[in-house]
Amino acid sequence: MKNLLTSFLFLTLSFAVTAEDIDLFEDTNRVIFEFNQGLDEAVFEPTAKAYKENIPKTAQTRVSDFFSNIEDVGTLGNELTQFELVNSVNTLGRVLINSTVGLLGLFDVASEIGLEKTSEDFGQTMAVWGAPEGSFVVLPVLGPSTLRGVTGKAVDNSTYVKQVRSLDATEKTVMTAMQAVDIRVKLLPATDLLKKADDPYIVMRSSYLQKRKYDVHNGNLPDDDEF
Repeated sequence: MKNLLTSFLFLTLSFAVTAEDIDLFEDTNRVIFEFNQGLDEAVFEPTAKAYKENIPKTAQTRVSDFFSNIEDVGTLGNELTQFELVNSVNTLGRVLINSTVGLLGLFDVASEIGLEKTSEDFGQTMAVWGAPEGSFVVLPVLGPSTLRGVTGKAVDNSTYVKQVRSLDATEKTVMTAMQAVDIRVKLLPATDLLKKADDPYIVMRSSYLQKRKYDVHNGNLPDDDEF
């Protein structure tokens, strides 16, 4: 299965794009971006604001810490795959401590004792493996990505599904909704910036690609890539 996935990955990303052609599907991407913006303004943004304003901060923190712990499990797998041994030991410690002392991740005890959170996804792992980024794309509802990132999201999602496979359909739906709201709340500060931009699409695309480059290099950008 892993060999099949790898073969599919490099087949999908077999064409590398230049900086000028990073957005080969811009016309389609803009249409999807406008759709996402409309959906966000009608549903996700109001829900996130209502959640932030009406749910006690302590409860919001518990939700964030819980999903952060689930994310750490995926990060651990990717750090091991990237041979980031020091970070993987750190993340393993986070998962063990927060899953036990932290009551299944409801409390981020690990951060309090100095085990800092790191974040690695399968898209970053593929970058380390040498897979080209491919063109920028905008996915319906899910938002900005790249061809490499799309495959990474699929693998990360399968990892998440395995972690919650013991839950019934209703519980999975509730968890997915809560996670979506938690993520949207964290993105609220970016909403105003996009609304003030002359071309929100360009700002979104630039911000996303720069952040992904920063993530792939773990913050240590080459001199000619700093921004």
